[in-house]
Amino acid sequence: MQRRCSSCCFEALRGESGANEISRSNGDLRVYYGGKALGTASGSAGAEAEQMNDEIKTIAQCSLAGDEIDRGQIDALVGVGGECFGDLLYWASEIRQRFFGNRVRVCSIVPGRLGGCNQDCKFCAQSARYNAGYTAPEVLSDEEILSAAEQAKANGVTNFGIVYSGKGVSERELERLCGLIRVIKERFGLTVCASLGLITAEQAGRLAQAGLTGYNHNLETSERYFGDIVTTHAYGDRVAAIKAAQEADLRICAGGLFGIGETDEDRVDMALELRKLGVDTVPMNFLHPIEGTPLGDAKALDPREILRIIAIYRFILPRTTLKVAGGRVRNLRDMQSWIFYAGANGILSGNYLTTAGRAVEEDMQMLKDLQLQPEMD
Repeated sequence: MQRRCSSCCFEALRGESGANEISRSNGDLRVYYGGKALGTASGSAGAEAEQMNDEIKTIAQCSLAGDEIDRGQIDALVGVGGECFGDLLYWASEIRQRFFGNRVRVCSIVPGRLGGCNQDCKFCAQSARYNAGYTAPEVLSDEEILSAAEQAKANGVTNFGIVYSGKGVSERELERLCGLIRVIKERFGLTVCASLGLITAEQAGRLAQAGLTGYNHNLETSERYFGDIVTTHAYGDRVAAIKAAQEADLRICAGGLFGIGETDEDRVDMALELRKLGVDTVPMNFLHPIEGTPLGDAKALDPREILRIIAIYRFILPRTTLKVAGGRVRNLRDMQSWIFYAGANGILSGNYLTTAGRAVEEDMQMLKDLQLQPEMD
């Protein structure tokens, strides 16, 4: 029997934020958030809505089976109207539960080197080309990085990432990082990942030998749109870095940034490229405009649009960890818990690189309230 604009999905969302209200009027189920209608499930929906509901369900069955959906099916999801927003979230949540249950991967990062980057990524406050306050590099000491790892362990976070600004790292920096990775694993028992820019297969191999588990390098957007955002290196350079890390059997964390002027087509193109690369985790960042950067005046994405993007990515990448990272607090505000109903199964907790995040303790409480289980390696 057909599930219609998923009243069960809306019921599942009841109570996740005190601002949510669910009511019925003339046979219609309406969902409100802060006084604004988020969706309506009509008992007398038209044939078009019913057809779309069936189409979402049919596509979901492919994803639930672990099959790859094609471009035509993806385009149908992109075209889903507001009247079926609840259906999209319902099936995205079903796909998440099918492959990940109630487990949520929680990661924290430390900026090992911050700012002073000579690249020109238009969204990034760390570029020395922009007047965003990070023109000179700031490098954390060994003691500061180890202290951050110790704090992550104390907070119950088992996945710890070291992030370096810049296009790449020097031989001296690589040696230092290999030593730190060994100490962190031996002293704290954490899973260590790194984001060090463009690397070679030889460098990736050395990091893996030191105990590195995963490597992060984002595509940021589609190949078509990349040149509008970055000109100091090529899209292919990023793909090559991912493949180099894969040669060393490192788990790949690669995703992108949304809200930088890209289209739905760009978003889908990036998702398909990530699927082709076979990445393990897709970090989903949502622009937090920083004054002084070329995108400092960009309009933030609406929370509902963010949830739609997450849900579509879950259909495309059913078995891949979707980690909501930068911009979560600023852009989703009181709707942060909704990301799991949209299909996400991972979060970056604590502060980000140049912007404040949310305290790990608060995120852990959110997961507890939702009866979700932080994933421990």
